[in-house]
Amino acid sequence: MNEVNDVASSGTQRRSESGLESLKETVAGKLHAAADAIQDRAKQNPGRPVSSYGSQAAGLLDGAADYVRQFDPAQVKSEIRNQVRHNPGKSLLIAGALGLLVGVLVRR
Repeated sequence: MNEVNDVASSGTQRRSESGLESLKETVAGKLHAAADAIQDRAKQNPGRPVSSYGSQAAGLLDGAADYVRQFDPAQVKSEIRNQVRHNPGKSLLIAGALGLLVGVLVRR
């Protein structure tokens, strides 16, 4: 019976990982497309201050697209676990503060 559960959970995990990869690629592609569009607009208006800001924004969006592609949730989960193990008191304080903040935001 445990083998059946293991096989089922590994299949579910693979589907969720492939779905996450697909979502990451979609988001990264959209960010990159937005960066290209902004860069093209900036090139159409050379010498104007807006052009320089457009180029900076395009660079930031390209950086965000790269970050999304490289993001690994398993690594983040592992780092959080290590942080909680090494600093449990601090982690509880942060979790409590975030809980209060979310509560205040949801209430409004």
